[in-house]
Amino acid sequence: NTNTQKQKRKTTKKMVSKSAKKRKADKVPSSSPTKKPSPKKSRSIRVEVSPNNAEYDPVVVSFPRGVPNSILDNKSGTNPPRFTSSTLKASASRGRRITGEDEKCTYSASAAGRGHDGRLTKMYVCVYDKKEKTLKVVPSAEKGTVFALEQAVKEYTPNVANGSMLVGSGRTEDEEGNTKVTMTAGDQIQMLVESFGSKKKQKVMASREANKVNIHSVVGAGDVMMKSVTKQEGISQDNKKAMEEGSTVLNPNDVAYEAARKKMLPPYDINADKPCKVYNAQSIAGTIAWEKTSRIVEKVLAKSAEDVESDWVTALLGQKGFRPPSISTLLNSIDPTEKGSAYRIKVAFFLVLALKFHSKIQRKGIIEGASLDDCISSLFIPHEVGARLFELFTSEMDGKEAGYIVSKQQKSKMSSYILVLYMIASGREMKVPNISQLCKDIKLDAKDSNIVLREAGFAVKKDGKGGMGVSLSVPLTFPPPRRAKRS
Repeated sequence: NTNTQKQKRKTTKKMVSKSAKKRKADKVPSSSPTKKPSPKKSRSIRVEVSPNNAEYDPVVVSFPRGVPNSILDNKSGTNPPRFTSSTLKASASRGRRITGEDEKCTYSASAAGRGHDGRLTKMYVCVYDKKEKTLKVVPSAEKGTVFALEQAVKEYTPNVANGSMLVGSGRTEDEEGNTKVTMTAGDQIQMLVESFGSKKKQKVMASREANKVNIHSVVGAGDVMMKSVTKQEGISQDNKKAMEEGSTVLNPNDVAYEAARKKMLPPYDINADKPCKVYNAQSIAGTIAWEKTSRIVEKVLAKSAEDVESDWVTALLGQKGFRPPSISTLLNSIDPTEKGSAYRIKVAFFLVLALKFHSKIQRKGIIEGASLDDCISSLFIPHEVGARLFELFTSEMDGKEAGYIVSKQQKSKMSSYILVLYMIASGREMKVPNISQLCKDIKLDAKDSNIVLREAGFAVKKDGKGGMGVSLSVPLTFPPPRRAKRS
């Protein structure tokens, strides 16, 4: 009986398992045929690369200082700038100059157009033709050049009211004596912000304009203010003194002489209490050029401190390079371990670069080049220093020729800067027993050097042997203006 019961149990288990499998098979959905993905539509395009063609290549420009508002906003009411393209020189086939202007600004850029340059990226313009199914790749003008436009505001004539030397007063008088309102300095700032300022700056200016309070709209304020100014009530003694000094009439000749002196001499402090504070080499060189000079000198001095046998003077001037005798003597007299010697060495090195520029410009009076970078490269001096020297002592040539020229006044200005830099590099006492060797290096005779130094406030003494001792004392005094000889 037990065996038969076991067999019945096995058969029932098999039947249950089969029925369960059958139910699971019934639950499985019938597999539907899988859809094949439709192939993506592709289109074949022919790419054509056009060769360089100076007549038909498109000109690509950029606005580093921001796109003009007349281009961004068509509803501004102002016409967008119009541009013209021309060659740098009439006789040259390479090089291009782009100029343009609108109502408020002028735009200019140029490219040298060299035959072989080392650029790894160049600008190409792609034109896609749907009908022909072609993509035409055209290089921009001057072999893929992007002309970065230099933006400048058009010049305007400042307002000088009633001969009072007050510029930008906003009111002038016509021939009949009637007062007329002209553009004030605030209006000029408003125009600049509207043209070049960001949206945030424009909102600030609009809020400032809306918050202006008319003095006449305040009850009693206008009358009280006028009475106080008339009676000088509520004004401190210092302010009264400043108002009295400001009301004194200045001699126009003195004002003109002072303006001419500031134009020809390096920046000076007439109220300095020590001779070394009258002239500042960092102000003469400018921030960017001074930082570049400082990095070069500090690197040379650090290397010299590690290697005692190294000659830091040779490292600065080079073995066979430009070595003026006056500068070599000056550098050899400086002990780099003394306090303040690093500053003197920096001034002397900037002076060497200025003398190299002087020797180059003294030959012809001009430096030819398609751009400022080309002119600086021909001098073999740091770019930052070269840009500062061109800014101080040259003017861009007009006409078909490209380059920079030095006028007679700029040569005299260059001589004064060089002599002052030499005095600064000589020490804090601002005294030099003999400056004749430097005058020989820059080919400046004794008479002209005497005039330049005296105009800068220095005292000059001749020793009878052809030498000149120079010194500076405070308070700083300038000689009276020299009268021209009658013909």
